[in-house]
Order: sequence, then C-alpha cells, then structure tokens
Amino acid sequence: MKKIALFFVLLSGLSACQKGFLDLKPLSQPNVDNFYKTANDFGNAVNGAYDALQSANQYGGDYNTLIEARGDNVLDNDPSSGSGLRYNIDRFIEPTTNTLLRDTWGSLYTGINRCNLILDKIDAVTMDATLKARYKGEAQFIRALSYFNLVRLWGKVPLVLTAGSTSEARSYTRNEITDIYAAIEKDLTAAAAGLPVSYTGNDVGRATSGAAKGLLGKVYVTEKKYDLAVAILRDLANGTTYQLLPNIADVFAVTNKNNAELLFAVKFKKGGSLGEGHGSWFGTSIGDNIEPSLRAAYPAGDKRLPLTVQVPVPSSINVVPRKYYDELSATNDVGNDFPVLRFADVILLYAEALNEVGYQADGEAFKALNRIRTRAGVATYTATQLATKEAFRTAVIAERRLELALESDRWFDLIRTGTAVDAIKVTGITMPAYRTVYPIPQSEIDVYNNRTSFPQNDGY
Repeated sequence: MKKIALFFVLLSGLSACQKGFLDLKPLSQPNVDNFYKTANDFGNAVNGAYDALQSANQYGGDYNTLIEARGDNVLDNDPSSGSGLRYNIDRFIEPTTNTLLRDTWGSLYTGINRCNLILDKIDAVTMDATLKARYKGEAQFIRALSYFNLVRLWGKVPLVLTAGSTSEARSYTRNEITDIYAAIEKDLTAAAAGLPVSYTGNDVGRATSGAAKGLLGKVYVTEKKYDLAVAILRDLANGTTYQLLPNIADVFAVTNKNNAELLFAVKFKKGGSLGEGHGSWFGTSIGDNIEPSLRAAYPAGDKRLPLTVQVPVPSSINVVPRKYYDELSATNDVGNDFPVLRFADVILLYAEALNEVGYQADGEAFKALNRIRTRAGVATYTATQLATKEAFRTAVIAERRLELALESDRWFDLIRTGTAVDAIKVTGITMPAYRTVYPIPQSEIDVYNNRTSFPQNDGY
C-alpha cells in the first residue's frame, strides 16, 4: 500500500513473515499493542523490516533509476515509458511531483517505522538475551541503511527514531545532515556489537556484525572521517571471514547466493506466490541502455567488462546486463539478490581511506587497490603511475566505477567526491549543480506547508 505523506507512512501496518526469512507474507494491519508480545512476534517483525528493502521502490527496482540512471553508467532512452518518470530523472529534469521520488521516500520511511516499532517494544519483552540482541541489531542495521540512503538522496530529512503518531508526525522537521549521520553511526555501532558473525540454516543472509562494520566504514568514508574508516575496515579487509571469489562472475550467479564475497545482499526468490521476486534489473526492449563511457573505461582484457554486456532474456523482449542475468520464471519475475555491500567494496573503501590518511608509495593502499585489479585480470598500479595522493584518489574512484558498476554506488561516489557535474558532462547531458540531491516530494512539502522547518531543496 502506497503512503504519500510521511505522517501517514508512520502509521502504516507491519508487513511480516510467517514461513521464514524469504517467505515475506504480509500480515493484515496487526494491532501494534497486541502484536509485540513474544520472541516469535519480533522475529516476524524483523522479517517485515527486511521486506521493506525488497520493495519495488527500493532495491527491488527504483534504485536502478534513482542511483544508477542518475549517474553516468546507465541511460534511459525512452521518454514515452511511464510518462517519462525515469527518463526525466536520467536527464535531470524531474519535477517535484515525480512519483518515483514520492514512492521511494514513502517506502524508506515505512521500513524505518517498522524498525522503530521493534526497537520501541522489544526491551519490555522477556526472551533469550542473545536473540534479543540480534533482533535489535538487525533493526538498527536496516534503519541505518535506510537513513544512509535517505540522506544521500535528499540531504536533510526528518530524523524519526521512535514510532510516531499522526499528531507527532505533523511537527517533524528536516534535521541537519550531521545529526542524521550521528544517528546512523550510533545504530551501526550498536548493530556491530549485537549481531552475530554468521548464521546457519534459513537465517543465512541476514545482517551480520561484519555487514554493520562494513557499512559503518562506508559511512565514515562518505563523511570523510578517514581515520575512523581505516580503523574499522582494516580487520575486515585483512581478515578471513570474507574473500574475493577468483571469478567475479560467480559473485552474481543466482546459483551462488550467500557467497563469501557478500557482506549483505537484499534477498529475492523468483516464481513464488508471495511476490518475492523482481523484474529484470536494467532490462530494456529499445536497445542498449548502458552508457558507452562505462564500457570504454575498462582496460583490454578486463574480466568485469562482460558483466556489463546486454544479453537477451528467454521468453522476453528485454535484454539485461550479464551481471544481473536470470531466466524469467513462469510468473515473469527473476530472483537475483541485490549486493548492497560486498568485499571488493570494502577493500576499495579501505584503500581510499588509507590514501586520504596519508599517501604512501607502494604502501598498504596500493596493495588493497591492486587486489581488485589482479582479480579483474588487469595490470596493477605502481607508485610511478600514481605518484601523489590526488592521482591515487582519482584511480581508486575510477576503479570503483569498474568494479561496482550497476550496484548503486556510482552516483553516490560522484556526489561525495564533487565530480558529478563533470562526469555527467561526458555523457552529453548537462547537470545543474543543485541537482546533487533530489527534490523533496511535493506531497511532503504540501502536507507540512512550512517553508521554515520543512523547506524544499534549493533550486527546485
């Protein structure tokens, strides 16, 4: 159910699960006061929080547009499809009434409210202490991830850390970015302490302490807190819990889910009766939609290049990038998991942070960066080639584009490095400088109707 305004979103019902982590069967608006009574209730509630991430307005689909098509990896060449909603975002001409923005905003706050309900209620319930810590950690991780996406997409947003009523929601304001990041850091620090290192059985794929630490390191790099990023990423990058798979294509194989390179992925399952699958990511029926400059950036022989090549989907008119290829099920969906955070990302973040703390010729940062290039089958870098901090910085951001293409990272990398306008110019599109953040959905502006406490972003 779509919720347009934030104060309505905060009242939306819980979607939870009866059959296990993947079988996310919605409950019908359970009464909050009567629902949160047992450990099983909270297990279902936590699954409902994961369910929000699966939404078609988040990792299930719309992030493909809001994050990748916005950047310089993907094109939208179809102004007629969907009333031009995606085309307008790709071309930096979306109005404040664009419904993709409204629906994604609503989906993120729906997930946050589910987490808030769990964290509000769980301490009052008697259950196994380890299980309680895990449930709290999972809710904190999902809430942190949701706010991380919100603040990077929109800048100042309402910071809501308890489940609110309609009257309370009417008083919300757009909080300062520093306050939002402080809350994200607090949640991830707590999650890292409360979550297990790994799971067994049907619980495999849930957020772990490693996922929380890796995401916190990414948050620190985004905030330019490089010394803190180095401290938390070092053990992950040099540890044995996660590994680079020898063949990068294996990371994305639907037959190889939960592999050793994935710190956290949003899980999907095709062909189910409960809508656990998704449409073909970056699928197109009107020609190649991968920006030519992306493929041109790969060195000769790079093993990652084939993953960007569009291949036909059987029984469909669409083609999709090899990275996300999966045959359609009888219900016309697919079941790839979305890699939110993987080990290669951690290694590159670690290399970047090390370099920012202090450039060292052929030092640890070089070793980290070259681990990724070696796996890709391309020549490694030397201090002669990257002789300064600035040169290394440019190289590692370029490597992130090649390694993490189509994984919802490139746009955020461009924004945090201040290179978006120039990068977009290469694609032949002019990006207005103020469009580094999206407009607040007009539905929110209309509801709050307060230009002081709830203003529109500059330029819109």
